[in-house]
Amino acid sequence: MRGALVGATLVVPSRQLYRWLTDRIGNFQELRPYLDLWKAIPCENGVFEIVEIEQDGESLDVPRIPKGTDGRARR
Repeated sequence: MRGALVGATLVVPSRQLYRWLTDRIGNFQELRPYLDLWKAIPCENGVFEIVEIEQDGESLDVPRIPKGTDGRARR
């Protein structure tokens, strides 16, 4: 809107990958209601992309990342 950026890419997890992450972050399904709003913003030069990523597979045999009581990973 201010002309400061000419491009941006937002990388978010899919709903499937989201459940395996340790921190609370958004996913593509949560952003979907905002797409019409973002499309309506006039932009003559530039691009805004959203890339959804997903894991290749999942296995319950892999050790879990330990979490604290607040949901965050312990180091």
